[in-house]
Amino acid sequence: MTPQEVSHIAGLGLPVLCTDTCSVLDILRDPTRDTARAHERLAAQALLAAMTTGAALVSLVADQVRREFAENIPKVEQEATQALTKLRERVIRANEIDKVFGGAGVVDLSHLDDHVQRARVVADDWMAASNTVGPTPAIADRAFARLMAPRTPGKRGQSMKDCVVIETYLEVVSALRVAGLASRIVFASSNTADYANEQRGVLNGDLQAEFTTLNIQYAPNLPAAKYWLGL
Repeated sequence: MTPQEVSHIAGLGLPVLCTDTCSVLDILRDPTRDTARAHERLAAQALLAAMTTGAALVSLVADQVRREFAENIPKVEQEATQALTKLRERVIRANEIDKVFGGAGVVDLSHLDDHVQRARVVADDWMAASNTVGPTPAIADRAFARLMAPRTPGKRGQSMKDCVVIETYLEVVSALRVAGLASRIVFASSNTADYANEQRGVLNGDLQAEFTTLNIQYAPNLPAAKYWLGL
């Protein structure tokens, strides 16, 4: 991100949301999963509206996040489609069996026919409304050092992609703070296994110390992000 872009965002004085890939993909994930919740999708819609109408929120996505989104969205979309198809097949079978015993009611799930397409639009719009934060030469070195230490979210033997994402956000947020931005900044990632470990929703201490220095709040889901952003 150029100094001019940093200065422009800082000048807006708006809250800033930095999002991990998983949190954007969650918008589209299989809605039949036990962990799927309607209020998380409502929060996604509200945050997107804040980005696109009334200029109430600035959304940042690391270049690494944008590339991971493009790589993974087809698979996530396919999984959601397959899950809903399976659900409909089960309901149809249950309806047919129920008729054998005199049942007259029919459960109709036709409203789910275009659910995946509608959810995909929201995820795509989220990425379109977000400002891309490109990598600088120093980010790769810092990400590698984080991985080898290891410091959250780095784990030896794993890819350093998550480290690249976090170093990208730490760098741009530092620049925004230096430029005078005093508003709320939130990093959202539902990847609690790498960021919060056994303390669900509580950021690991090493990264929390870095976030505290820059006044960044961690959100394990989009409803929490909406809350911490004051929206």
